[in-house]
Amino acid sequence: MNKTTKKDSSIKDSISKLFILRDSCQGTCMTQKDNPNIIWFEGATVLLQQGVDSLKSAKEKSDSGEKDANKTFRNKVKETVSKLTVLQRSAVVTRADDLAENVIWFEGAEYMISDVISQLQKALQKTEIQEVTQADADSSESDEAKLGKEEEDEEGEEESETDDDAAKARKKAAA
Repeated sequence: MNKTTKKDSSIKDSISKLFILRDSCQGTCMTQKDNPNIIWFEGATVLLQQGVDSLKSAKEKSDSGEKDANKTFRNKVKETVSKLTVLQRSAVVTRADDLAENVIWFEGAEYMISDVISQLQKALQKTEIQEVTQADADSSESDEAKLGKEEEDEEGEEESETDDDAAKARKKAAA
């Protein structure tokens, strides 16, 4: 499996996990209207949806192959990681004050968020490595092109000198 396929697979997996968490938060909002932390679940639903949208957009941009695709991909993934980190930290605090029936939910959510953050950070690292590798390859190609041009110029100068010498020899012979 190549690096691009692994990156795509991890992004798809992250999106799937965020969908599950988002739907679970929505379900909690519907079934536990009297929960003292209902606002947390509503906010989590919004942040998770933003994460899903951002990752979908990042994946589409990455697949587009445009010039700034990697930069846009990294920015969107970093933004999502930031939001998920805030959500994960707030879940720890909220879990302490929430209903006993939701403690297991929060533990599972924390694990899933942690897993998604880890996957996204790995995808970022792979993207950065690809960009550095690409920059090195581009640099090598331009260095090779410069060397080739310099060699051609030197050969051209040698040929010019040889042509000049031959012309002088013909003039002398004619004289």
